[in-house]
Amino acid sequence: MRGFRSALTAVAAMAAFAAVGAAAAPSQAATSCTHKGHKYLCDYGISTTKFANGTKQEFVVGTDHAVWTNWTNTDGSWNGWLSMEGWVQSRIQIDHLQGSLTNFTIAAIGRDGNYWFRMRYDNGAWTPWQVSCTVQDGPLCP
Repeated sequence: MRGFRSALTAVAAMAAFAAVGAAAAPSQAATSCTHKGHKYLCDYGISTTKFANGTKQEFVVGTDHAVWTNWTNTDGSWNGWLSMEGWVQSRIQIDHLQGSLTNFTIAAIGRDGNYWFRMRYDNGAWTPWQVSCTVQDGPLCP
C-alpha cells in the first residue's frame, strides 16, 4: 500500500508540474501580433512616418522576419501590405534625409548582425538592401 501511495503522489506531482508548464506556455508563445490584417513580431513594434500630404506609411517585421510596409492612399484607405524582403531582427528605424519628408531610409539589424538599410526616393522608388556597418564598429553605426 505504501508503494501505491508513493506512486500516486509522484503522478499527482508530475500532473501539477505539467499544468503549471501548460499555463505558462500561452503567454510565452504570444510572439506575434496582428495589425490591419497582417501578423508581425510584437517585440519590434510598428514604425510609422507621415508625408507632408498626409499619407502615412508603416513598417513592421513580419513573422518571416522580412520587412513589410503599408501606406494610405489619397482617399485615406490603406493600400495593403507589401513585403520589402530582407531578414531583420530589430525594430525598423526611419531616418528622414535633411529637409525631406518623402526621401528617407529604413534600417534594421540583419541576420548577420550588420546594420542594413534601404533608401526611399521622392518618386517612391527604393534602393536594394545595403549594409551600412557592422554593429561591432560602434561609431559608424546608429
